[in-house]
Amino acid sequence: MSEVIVPERTAVAPAPTVSWTPLGENAILVMSACDAMPAKVPVAVDGNPRNRAQTMVLSWRRPGADASGATGFLCLAPAPATDRAGSGALLVGRPGRPLRLILAPKPLPLEAFLSELAGDAGQAFPSVVDGLLEVLLSGAPNPRRLRAVSMLLQTVARPGGFVEVMGSLEGDGIFMQGWTSHFAAGRVSLLIAHGGLSTAHLEAGTFERDDLGEGARGFFGLLEDCRAQHPGEIERLYFRGNDGWRALEVYERYVLLEPITVPGHLRDGLQRGSAPQATADKLRRASQRFDGRDTVCLLEEPVRAGIDAATIVDETGVLIIGWMFDPERKVDAVSLRSGSQSCAIDRLWTRVPRPDVTAAFMEDPRFGLLASRRNSHGFIVFAPKLVPESGQPLYLTFEVQGTGPAFLPLEASRGQARRSLERILGLLDPRSSTASAVVERQIAPALQAAEIAPPRPAETVDVGAFEAEAPLGLVVGLDHRPRELSALFALLAMDPEVRPLPIVLAAPSESFDRIGAEARRLARFYRLSMRLVAVEGVEDACDAIEAGVRACRFQTVALLSGAAQIRMPGWLGRLERAYRARGGQCVASPTLLFEDNSIRWAGAWLEGEGQNRRIANRFVGYPLDAIGNLGPMEVAAGASECCVLSRAAFVEAGGFARNYFTTAEKGLDLCLKLRMQGAPSLWVPEVEVYAVDDGEAAAAPVAALAQLADRTSFDRRWALAISNMKG
Repeated sequence: MSEVIVPERTAVAPAPTVSWTPLGENAILVMSACDAMPAKVPVAVDGNPRNRAQTMVLSWRRPGADASGATGFLCLAPAPATDRAGSGALLVGRPGRPLRLILAPKPLPLEAFLSELAGDAGQAFPSVVDGLLEVLLSGAPNPRRLRAVSMLLQTVARPGGFVEVMGSLEGDGIFMQGWTSHFAAGRVSLLIAHGGLSTAHLEAGTFERDDLGEGARGFFGLLEDCRAQHPGEIERLYFRGNDGWRALEVYERYVLLEPITVPGHLRDGLQRGSAPQATADKLRRASQRFDGRDTVCLLEEPVRAGIDAATIVDETGVLIIGWMFDPERKVDAVSLRSGSQSCAIDRLWTRVPRPDVTAAFMEDPRFGLLASRRNSHGFIVFAPKLVPESGQPLYLTFEVQGTGPAFLPLEASRGQARRSLERILGLLDPRSSTASAVVERQIAPALQAAEIAPPRPAETVDVGAFEAEAPLGLVVGLDHRPRELSALFALLAMDPEVRPLPIVLAAPSESFDRIGAEARRLARFYRLSMRLVAVEGVEDACDAIEAGVRACRFQTVALLSGAAQIRMPGWLGRLERAYRARGGQCVASPTLLFEDNSIRWAGAWLEGEGQNRRIANRFVGYPLDAIGNLGPMEVAAGASECCVLSRAAFVEAGGFARNYFTTAEKGLDLCLKLRMQGAPSLWVPEVEVYAVDDGEAAAAPVAALAQLADRTSFDRRWALAISNMKG
């Protein structure tokens, strides 16, 4: 049999081995050469139809190359399997005969791949890269693709101008100003280099600059949809001009604006520059932001406003007293703002008469004819949970019909909740319905929302052999008012059931130096065992009592307010026996008397039904004989001025609530909390104690309003529970 020789011209040429580099997890970039290649072809890995895709081809002429390799080309292809179980071949489905390529065993790093591409493409490299950028940017972005884009842009992008000024506009992007000669005003697509690469858009206006060459103009605008959070992160900006890719360099000594000044720069740009309507409208909206100035006073409309007091209540909110002159009702909304926080205060405020504002505008020739139309120019408002952020201004925004927002900066002081609210009570006329509305809608909610720190024992001094963990001990709490201690100590020393007990005397730290010295002298004289406690944060006797309870470890505590005066010996023993008779699961309180022996408190009782149910003191003002010879009985709530209870139950209940002005509601609140925990209140009629009225507080003009605020707060907290109570 003779040998058959296949002519060389009919032999099948071997598949070339080609360079490649990965782009993400699902694609690779391949470079090779052939005789001809169309602009779009199907390509598959190992001939697998499931790993097949249509791809754009970028080609260039290779001068001096053989006809079979006269065309260099670049294309994206599906990534081969990670285990490379297949042959590692690509099948490019060009018309006529498909082209089979063998992938090199190892991919090239991107830098090496681009270097090889530049060497092969020669002068065509910029246009090839330009086309490759379009292909890479048209697909789904991933880190490797964006890294490739970044490297390509650094290679081909030509200078396109500078960014000279930047500043953050919170919520609306980053302000930019600079110059360029390669893009027009409007919405410009950009690629931002900021460590990585990401897409963004610049809403830009342009303006003329005398210091630039022909064709160059200044630009200003807002960078939107940018992943860079701060101007300092931006290294360079790329954009596609009419003649290819350009780079906006960030000037090394660029001006960084304070956020509050950015709106003013936008307004300045809009006044001297131009932009398409859609862009101009967007920039104008962004420019209508607070920039630290009072712009209400600049309005042509008859709208003016002023602030008398603004107080930041620690960890609680902002309390504002002010006025707004708006006789023609041009203002649609008023909000309080700080940073990202806002509160629509016109939905919360209480309007109050301000004849002084009316009188002032009557003298103004611009608004005099309008001033008499309304008199309720004032307002008082509490903005809950709005606590200004560090470094952020606090201001009011007025939405004025036809002009957009106007702003009024606030210079707010900081204050404690109770003190700040008491000052407002002092400004109100207790006889007016407006005062009641302010108390119910502003004061009471503000006090209830306040996060007031509990009183803190700052210093303790023991006199005698004080037993901190005794089964029974007495806690006496004093407020800021001067109290005569000699009579109290004498009565305690003369009572054989009290004298052996350890006693805690808690007083405000401000008056502790004087009270402590007197208490130490009297305790030594009467040989009483006593712990003196200096307390910080005392507003009333309840605060002092609470600190005193927490400064000891008695199993059972007898509480005695500084306003109470002992009437007879044996009072504590009788209360304790009534308490023990109930298994130590109650709050035992005596009858409280006024100085004329009429009844101040003889049990708090439930009255009414359902939603009308309330807690009332039935015998107030009656002579002592009115209660007869009654025995101990359960009531709705006890009296915190004098009572015996479990220390553990007191601590578990959280002690006295701090969100009341008066001690009456504080005591009532405590007894109801204990009742909910299974410790009801017990009235022991046979024990009688004086509870001396504080004449100063009773005569104060704010007393009635403080009581109204407390009653409103108490009802909001307890009305539902009381309506469902039995008894």
